[in-house]
Amino acid sequence: MNRREILLNRMNVLESQGMGCVGCPGTCCTFEANSMLITPLEANELFNYLKEENLLTSELKSKLQACVTQYRLEPKYINSKRSYLRKTYTCPFFNHHELGCPLPREIKPYGCLAFDSHHVELKASEHCYSETDILERRELLHPEEKEMNLRLISEFNLQWEKSPIPNALIEFWEKSNL
Repeated sequence: MNRREILLNRMNVLESQGMGCVGCPGTCCTFEANSMLITPLEANELFNYLKEENLLTSELKSKLQACVTQYRLEPKYINSKRSYLRKTYTCPFFNHHELGCPLPREIKPYGCLAFDSHHVELKASEHCYSETDILERRELLHPEEKEMNLRLISEFNLQWEKSPIPNALIEFWEKSNL
């Protein structure tokens, strides 16, 4: 089973009822509502996708670094481990070259896929929210991810379990020697 399948199915159900993201200004991707943290597994998948698609450009790296600086996403150190306080930031992929997010659903972070509209007409308000129950169900369906994340933490010598998207990608980029 695809690790995003339950999330994609839920999105399809909502879209079939007219409650998709079409017509939304994308507030959930901006500093107004976004505080997305991703796991090493999600970061690795996203990094590999960007690499395969030849999207690891100096422009993207600059954009990632600017995002970290602008929104002060530097990690805090607690007991020699990095910890990321949940801070809001505009996703570096939002409005990258087109309106919305250019990342395909099959690669988007789980939390992005679970943040859905629940109203036919009103978008970008209290009618959009994260469906944490479906995220929890997704996690129960994929207990193998815990071991996969631990392997990546060890392999890349990561000091975090979850990180903001730009920080995670920068670290994978640096540790991949590209």
